[in-house]
Amino acid sequence: MELSQAQLIRMNLLSTLNCDTAAATLAIEFVQDDPLNYQMFMQQYGRVTTESEVVARTLKAFKESQEALALFSIETNTSTATS
Repeated sequence: MELSQAQLIRMNLLSTLNCDTAAATLAIEFVQDDPLNYQMFMQQYGRVTTESEVVARTLKAFKESQEALALFSIETNTSTATS
């Protein structure tokens, strides 16, 4: 039996968050089984060093992930000049 992508994401979150179900619930609600949200959360969680408690660290990573994900919705103007 293979795990689905969503199940793998949730298992990895639970493991990363030291099986803290309160923190995992917050992370799962944020990630919503989306690979980009998952990768962003994992990256930000690894960077959070100002919080020692798992739930507080999760909340900080959630906030920083939201800020970073905003970069993915910025429209770029890639028009080129023609002569």
